[in-house]
Amino acid sequence: MRERLRALITAPLLLAALCSTAQPDLDSLRKVALDRSKPDSTRFTAFFDLVWEGYLFGNPDTAEVMAHTLKREARMKGDKAFEARASELFAAVWYVRGDMRSALSHYDTALVLHRRNGDADGQADVISNMGGMLSYLGELDSALTLYEEGLALHERLADSVGIANDLNAIGRVQMLRGDHGKAVDLYQQSLHIQEELGNKRGICTSLANLGGLYLDQRDWKEALGYYRRAAAMAEELDDQHQLGTQQEEIGSCLEELGDTSGSMGAYRRSEAIRLSIGDLHGLVNVRNRMASLLLDQHRHSDAKALFGQSVTMAREEDLPYGLGNALVGMSTVLLREGEPARALALAVAADSAAARAEELNLQRDAAAARYAALKALGRWQEALAVHEREVLLNDSILREENQRELLRSGFRYAYERAAETDSLRHAAERTRTEAEHKEQRAWLLALLAIAAILGLAAWLRMRYVSRAKRAVEEAQGRLVESERMREATEVRMRIARDVHDQLGSDLTKLVLLSTEAKEVAHAGTNGLPEIAHDIERIAGEANRSLGDIVWAIDPHHDSLAGLTERVRAHAERMLKWSKVEHTVDCVHEGPDRALDPAIKRDIYLMLREALNNAIKYAKASHITVRLHTSLSDVEFEVKDDGVGMDTRNANGQGLKNMRQRAESSGGSITMTSSSVEGTSIVFRARLAVG
Repeated sequence: MRERLRALITAPLLLAALCSTAQPDLDSLRKVALDRSKPDSTRFTAFFDLVWEGYLFGNPDTAEVMAHTLKREARMKGDKAFEARASELFAAVWYVRGDMRSALSHYDTALVLHRRNGDADGQADVISNMGGMLSYLGELDSALTLYEEGLALHERLADSVGIANDLNAIGRVQMLRGDHGKAVDLYQQSLHIQEELGNKRGICTSLANLGGLYLDQRDWKEALGYYRRAAAMAEELDDQHQLGTQQEEIGSCLEELGDTSGSMGAYRRSEAIRLSIGDLHGLVNVRNRMASLLLDQHRHSDAKALFGQSVTMAREEDLPYGLGNALVGMSTVLLREGEPARALALAVAADSAAARAEELNLQRDAAAARYAALKALGRWQEALAVHEREVLLNDSILREENQRELLRSGFRYAYERAAETDSLRHAAERTRTEAEHKEQRAWLLALLAIAAILGLAAWLRMRYVSRAKRAVEEAQGRLVESERMREATEVRMRIARDVHDQLGSDLTKLVLLSTEAKEVAHAGTNGLPEIAHDIERIAGEANRSLGDIVWAIDPHHDSLAGLTERVRAHAERMLKWSKVEHTVDCVHEGPDRALDPAIKRDIYLMLREALNNAIKYAKASHITVRLHTSLSDVEFEVKDDGVGMDTRNANGQGLKNMRQRAESSGGSITMTSSSVEGTSIVFRARLAVG
């Protein structure tokens, strides 16, 4: 029987704190690190980068020695920050070696030091990396909690690299849970950020994770393409740990596609790499894969030797999953060689290891091995009892696989809808481009006509000058009016896109949740209340989005008084839901006046973003929202007494959008913040009168 070994981890982790977007000059780093005339902080930074880029992934033993040196010197110089970062290096070394428990221990030390130093960046990165270790060990709920805590800290710090890495890691946890829709969305968000940053390590991990997603979908060819791209990038980065993992996954895809020769070649490359870096966990997994392939080819002695090596190593390193797989393989070999008694002893040991690993497929395989050995020994009553257990395990696995198939179907549906949406978007883009070309030609013809008129006027006598001047002024007036109409049209088009972007996603989610509700109701499970809650929440969000869009597009609300009333209603609703003490002061003074719809929309979105940030991140006990408008002035302030933020480094997308909107609406925005007085965001604009 052909056995397919499960990889413990679908794609390698990315240690978020330490990624670099470009390969440095290692000789230059070494020179700076050894130059004691340089400031300590400069030397330590170069030393750290040298360890990370030059040795960690290719020679972890040397990296460990250098990390000891960095920690000793940092402690002698009283540099607490680099003492903590040296502990992070120790953790990374053990991660590369495949010992997650040791890595967690060193990360714990680093976290304590970062908290003592008040280093928020260091805390965020370490928390995310600890989540990675727990994820690797299969503790998904604990890993997800840490990842989300790390993401919140990275968002507060506006750390794009950290945000991308956290999205990637959370996507991987969702994939392992079976929610492929969430996983692919998070992977794509992460990949987009990594590509914008030019972060090759981040791109490599995103590609590997997408490969794992398609592997779980049993789309071997698509998965193989992503794994090969990830392997090529890992080789370029000299990331031996990543490369060893990708070679193993490439081998598994080739094996599924029937290319046993190519599969064995990839497994052997993975084995050699993992031997060189001391990754014993990965070495056990890949040797089990190789031995299973040899067993399928009836090369019993070769398979037996490899399974024996895996058994010894898995026992030394306490790897129950790898041990269970190796023992099942050894039992199968001995049974084929006519030694059922020894085969039974190994099958019993495999059953014990499978129970420790808490893996249903492995427990089923161990039970099958015991059944085969007992039957060969003629112990029919014991064999029947074991066979009944095997049947029960198969039923459990079948139910789990059916649930996964439902998730796969949902993923395929979402993917097809996304592809259809992309196709429509491309068609709309082509139409818009053609319209722009037509408009450019019309402008060119108009300019040529004006030039001809002016030339004719110059050629004619003076009596035609005044007539030509009036004609030009009339033409200019028409052009100005045309430009105003074009700008208004662009505003309406942008609002139409908002309708598509804001409501389209929510409606698609409602369709998927409705389908899932039908399936849950048909299956008779207890998941309906949770699904109904999600439908209610998403419908509420869609209703509020629709209200905002209708308000923005309705010309009856294009006034200062309309804007003031809308802001007041939104602020009171949001603050009431947040249960934070608050003050809302929204007043329009003097006669009302019409307001450009684009300016109205920008002011509303800026204030809404500022209020959302205060509610979500400030941890405030009181929030004040003030909007005063008059015939010629608009001014608002959102102030809280919360924990504050670093406005000098606040380069997140939300604050960036607020600055852009302030500039496009002709105003200015000021942000001040401190941990003592909280945060204040003030916008002022002078409106043209007339």
